[in-house]
Amino acid sequence: MIIITDPQLVSNEATILNALFGEGLEILHLRKPDADLRQLSDLISQIDSRFRSRIMIHNHYELLDLFPLSGIHFTEKTNDRQDEFANVTCKKSIAVHELSELRHVKPLIDYVFLSPLFPSVSKIGYSKQWDFEAMKLELTRKRDVEIVALGGITLNNVKVIKELGFDNFALLGSIWELAKAGCSTKQLIDIYRKFNNEK
Repeated sequence: MIIITDPQLVSNEATILNALFGEGLEILHLRKPDADLRQLSDLISQIDSRFRSRIMIHNHYELLDLFPLSGIHFTEKTNDRQDEFANVTCKKSIAVHELSELRHVKPLIDYVFLSPLFPSVSKIGYSKQWDFEAMKLELTRKRDVEIVALGGITLNNVKVIKELGFDNFALLGSIWELAKAGCSTKQLIDIYRKFNNEK
C-alpha cells in the first residue's frame, strides 16, 4: 500500500506519518505542489530518520541531496525531466490516465499510477469511465513496471483492485479527508490496518 499526502499541509501531519510508518507503511508520496523547499524540508525533518528512505517526492527534487529519500515522482510539470534523472540511483514513478499509456512507459520507471480508478474521495466530481474487462486484459500483459491503482479507493471497493490485476494501490482521500475532519491518529491507524488486511 502507498499513501499520498494531502496537497495542503495538514495539522499534526508528521505525527500521523510517523504512526503510519510505524505500522509498516512502505511508501509515502510527499505531494505538496504549493509548498516551498523550506516547508517540505521542515516536514521531512519531523519524520523519524529511519523512515525517510520510504519517501517519494513530487517536487523540489533537490531534497534528494538533503535527505536519504526513496525517489522521485514525475508530474505533468516534470515529465520532460525523466532523461535528466535516468542515471540517478533512486526509485522513479509517474501517473497515467489511459490504458494505452501503459505501453509507452520508459524503462527507468519503477511503478505507474493508473487513475482515477473510482470516483475520487478528495476531488468531488473527478472520475472516469473505464472498461474494466479491457483493463483486466491490459493488466495481464507482461511488463517490467508495477501498476498501482489510484483514485477513490475505499474499504468498499479495495477488493476489486486485486481482481483487476493491479500490483498495488494508493490512498489519499480515504486517509486525509478523515484526518481533516478531526479523526485521531489512533482512528487513522485503525483505518490503515483495515486496508492492510484487504491487501
